[in-house]
Amino acid sequence: MKANWNWLERLVFAVSCVFVAAVLGYVAVDAWTMDETPPDLVVTVGTPLRGSGYWRVPITVENRGEETAEEVRVGVDLRQGGEVRERSELFLSYVPRHSRREGWVTFIHEPSPAGLEARPLGYARP
Repeated sequence: MKANWNWLERLVFAVSCVFVAAVLGYVAVDAWTMDETPPDLVVTVGTPLRGSGYWRVPITVENRGEETAEEVRVGVDLRQGGEVRERSELFLSYVPRHSRREGWVTFIHEPSPAGLEARPLGYARP
């Protein structure tokens, strides 16, 4: 059976083929040039904001590595006078390579930006 396409159908088909080929080429080149370096997580602490009976602090986790990090746990310590006064944790299911995720941790005591220390506690490789 021969399809009778008009000029618009042929144009849409040709443009679609070009887009599909471009996406497949991009994915192939990206997979070919990808390094196998493990996740490199960088944690950034934002400015604390007052909530309803607690303080909330925005946390940004950036993965600069070439692999996805799974089950990422981030620990945030509130230090005053050199001692840990309060601890909080953030759990993120996934942090894909070359991406960032944001979350919030809460504290009962008022945190000062200089007294907050955050670091990744651990992650798994998917």
